[in-house]
Amino acid sequence: MKIKKFIKPKIIVAVVAIATIVPLLSFTKDDDDDFELIKNLEIFHTLMRDIRVMYVEETSSGELIHTAINKMLETLDPYTVYYPESLVEDVRMMNTGEYAGIGANIEEVKGQYIISSIYKDSPADKAGLMIGDIILKINDKDITGKSYDELDLILKGEAGTPVNISAIHDGQKKTLSMKRAMIDIPDIPYYGEIAPKIGYINLSGFTQDCGKQFRDAFVQLKNEKHIDKLIIDLRFNPGGLLVEAVNIVNLFVNKGEKIVEMKGRVEEWNNTFRAENAPLDTEIPIVVLVNGNSASAAEIVSGALQDLDRAVIIGEKTYGKGLVQTTKKLVFNSTMKVTTAKYYIPSGRCIQKLDYGHKDSTGKATQISESQIRTFKTKNGRTVKDAGGIMPDIVVNSDTMAYILENLIDSNIIFDYATQYQKNHASVKSPEEFEITDSEILDLKAFAGNRLYKYNTMVDEDLADLATDIKSEYANPTIASTLNTLKKQIEAEKHKEYERQKPQISTALGSEIIRRYYYDEGMIRYSLRHDQFIEKAQEVLNDAILYRKILSGK
Repeated sequence: MKIKKFIKPKIIVAVVAIATIVPLLSFTKDDDDDFELIKNLEIFHTLMRDIRVMYVEETSSGELIHTAINKMLETLDPYTVYYPESLVEDVRMMNTGEYAGIGANIEEVKGQYIISSIYKDSPADKAGLMIGDIILKINDKDITGKSYDELDLILKGEAGTPVNISAIHDGQKKTLSMKRAMIDIPDIPYYGEIAPKIGYINLSGFTQDCGKQFRDAFVQLKNEKHIDKLIIDLRFNPGGLLVEAVNIVNLFVNKGEKIVEMKGRVEEWNNTFRAENAPLDTEIPIVVLVNGNSASAAEIVSGALQDLDRAVIIGEKTYGKGLVQTTKKLVFNSTMKVTTAKYYIPSGRCIQKLDYGHKDSTGKATQISESQIRTFKTKNGRTVKDAGGIMPDIVVNSDTMAYILENLIDSNIIFDYATQYQKNHASVKSPEEFEITDSEILDLKAFAGNRLYKYNTMVDEDLADLATDIKSEYANPTIASTLNTLKKQIEAEKHKEYERQKPQISTALGSEIIRRYYYDEGMIRYSLRHDQFIEKAQEVLNDAILYRKILSGK
């Protein structure tokens, strides 16, 4: 057996010395903890050395250490994350909304990588790549067996560098050449006047300068459309930079107003953010739309505007992420995003749902119990509560997705149909005018064929469990026959679902088709016509008495 030589003894001594000295320089408050740190770093180094020399298979020290780092951070919370140098573009995109690449997203479907979305005017768009194209090669290299992360790294890279992509489009192979460019993913994919004098701004994230983008959009709506009411849509907004959330709230509240406070273990990092600039408008009626995927900075905006009685919040209870992360550069161009504080909105409440400092026996974070939830007061004296997210002033629940629609989406039937539709239609009407016809709904059904009803409902699963229990308990053929009849009746009901759920299916199909011609902006414009959240927001904004009553709490 051939044993690889490790590293020279002098280097080992140097590494151990560094591992020993650095903790002594950095940690002085707790001698016992210092000793544990030094001891375990030396144990870890020894273990890594012996694994590399003795393990039966070839190992990669880098991969092992990355795994160890990631597993260690997972024990803290999901938001403390290590980014090696290879993921520097991900860090850039997280903070700025920009990355260098071709401007297309890919998705694995049945072992093939397919273009799932394209940004308008990106290199991929200009080169002629289309949603639904199947990627075969990148830079003449076969991608078979590549992981999603590997492909992502290949497609991203330095702006200006060339990329050749071989793909199948409309049954034909083609090779397209393009150059990577800086891709700016907008935090505001759409804004406009959606009803007389009612402005709408869709905010999808909080990256660098999104506060300025929001300000510009609002000013344009006021100056050009003369809006006197505003809807801010924060649904599905995962958050981002805290300071940008502060900047947006600042547009609508008086200078000096407290917006959010950060409190952490390191006292000198604590901070209170107030409105530092003169507001643009402290009077315009505002509705903020939220759902269970509105998190972090989105909860700062919605929570602060609620606490200051500056907006009516409509929708579903938000996610409940009241933790602040700080991005810290490490050695060798690596980066760490680490949770450093909790944030508290103007009423004094923190809406963090899970307590990562206290975990159960399985290692999962505990949820704050009902008895621990505290009440607070808004500026006008309305009662609000902490823990678990922002509770809207008016609750509107999203329609539960029908099983048959879920199957049409998960099985890529709607996606594939839209790809075929685009081949046969050079253009379609605007998102505000486009309609799915009854013949297209029938055509989709025929396109799906036998795949349409290949899904299980909760009733199917319960019935299968019942059949298993009956078989083990009873040997009565009459019961088995009755159960079989019931199965057939349930299957017959499933075949009626397509007609019953036609409105849901039509909206989903229309959104996917419109996306092929008008990108994400068009999909938003189309969906607003079929949105019960928007309907409720307009109802509240058009009723001045109701709006004032909600905010006064009387």
